[in-house]
Amino acid sequence: MRSYRLWSVFSNIFVLSGVLLSFSVWAVVNVDKTRVVFNQSDLTQSINVINSGQNETFLQLWTDDGDLTLSPDASITPVIVIPPVVKMYPGEMRSLRLMLTSRQALPADKESLYWLNIYQIPALKKELNAAARKVVLPLRIRMKIFIRPAGLNAPQTTDPEKLRFAARGDKITLTNPTPWFMSMTVNPKGQQSIKDIILAPYSDLQIESRTTLKSGDSVNYAVINDQGIPVNYTTTFQ
Repeated sequence: MRSYRLWSVFSNIFVLSGVLLSFSVWAVVNVDKTRVVFNQSDLTQSINVINSGQNETFLQLWTDDGDLTLSPDASITPVIVIPPVVKMYPGEMRSLRLMLTSRQALPADKESLYWLNIYQIPALKKELNAAARKVVLPLRIRMKIFIRPAGLNAPQTTDPEKLRFAARGDKITLTNPTPWFMSMTVNPKGQQSIKDIILAPYSDLQIESRTTLKSGDSVNYAVINDQGIPVNYTTTFQ
């Protein structure tokens, strides 16, 4: 894999602490996707970002392997973002390119998962009154990046139906026999949804239920597809 060192206008102090001068209106950056998918032959993907706020803002962009504590220049992944630093004016839309530098170190039998960080810092505005300074937490958006091996067939719409669910007491075991990551929500009968589950390929994951469950009970679940849309399914606990 290739590392990509970000030469940024932001110091690690900004990245870790988020202590800034106050500003009049918080800028908000919106993204046109909820995930980035590199299919078998893809080398590049793009996302569009728009500054829907009323102030200028800076974006720092980098990828990581799931470790939130790493600074941008210490994170090593096979995906780089161009440009890594962007200044955006109010109402401006920019297209950013993600490049896959290599597949050699990635598993050939299953999908890989990385994360795109979009770190937003508003342009600093000097205050006449130093007492007006305050702490502002910059906005950090994280998006999943899925990389699919060149040798595998494309995912099928029926793959989420292969997931298995087992219940024993207040424990639910999820089994994923497919080579794809499953981003999902589980809705056991009569309970609140269990959200933000990421089930890795060829793996089991145990989650806790609020009530006692047994084999034969029904369970609804939703799996997020490539377009970021949840698709609903129903099965029973084994």
